[in-house]
Amino acid sequence: MLALGAALSWGLSDFLGGLKGRSVPVVLVLLISQATALGLLTVIVLVRGAGPPDTESLIWAVAAGLSEMVGIAALYRGLSTATMSIVVPAAATAPVVPLVVGLPAAQVPGPLQTAGVILAIIGIVVTARRPGTATATRVGPSIGYGLLAALGFGLFFTAMDTASHGDIGWALLAARLASVTVMATVALALRPRPAVHRTELPTIAAIGALIVAADSMYATASTLGLLGVVAVLGSLHTIVTIALARIFLKEHLHRLQRFGVAITLTAVVAISAG
Repeated sequence: MLALGAALSWGLSDFLGGLKGRSVPVVLVLLISQATALGLLTVIVLVRGAGPPDTESLIWAVAAGLSEMVGIAALYRGLSTATMSIVVPAAATAPVVPLVVGLPAAQVPGPLQTAGVILAIIGIVVTARRPGTATATRVGPSIGYGLLAALGFGLFFTAMDTASHGDIGWALLAARLASVTVMATVALALRPRPAVHRTELPTIAAIGALIVAADSMYATASTLGLLGVVAVLGSLHTIVTIALARIFLKEHLHRLQRFGVAITLTAVVAISAG
């Protein structure tokens, strides 16, 4: 139940982030949502009362935060300007990155994970092939933003794995602090327009709260149940976002693309289960 709750929260936060990115500059969506998450994490760490970890863990946490920032920025940009139902499955291939990073350390993926990687490549290629030219111009950017998001999230998973050897709460807090610092700097440099209307603030802040809720539920679930099961259930957040895009934005995909999306999601489940 916790893993499914995490999937629901992640899926909803991704959808809202992409949706708000269509009316508010993405940099402001990121800054406000991440600042909200930072505030909540600060309260959590203070309540827990755990001391800070060693310097090396904090450095890895900062690297994780910067990588996640790239992933979220690419994801929200893609969701706000391209086709959500294509961006999300491509971004969901993030677990491929830790597998590739682990190869030099002789961490060879098992048969199921290898099959998942192959399926992911096939799924992305099939999704990118669209008969006709009506909306073909959106397919390339959708795949591109999705893969960039996957790279950012994959590096986040890898760096956070090392950072979490200290304290998970402090690791998440340091990562979020790094991402908020970068986004605040970018926002000051760009001075994006239009400004955020106050009626938009509650929804954007809710995105940050949903991310913290999802991270907390997933972390707790991983300590209570089988990690393979938890990872598979957590990966269902992609289906949540796709379903919301279909219901509220009336996104339509060609039959071939729907097949490609199905292959990609199957690959995500295979990689997570492996």
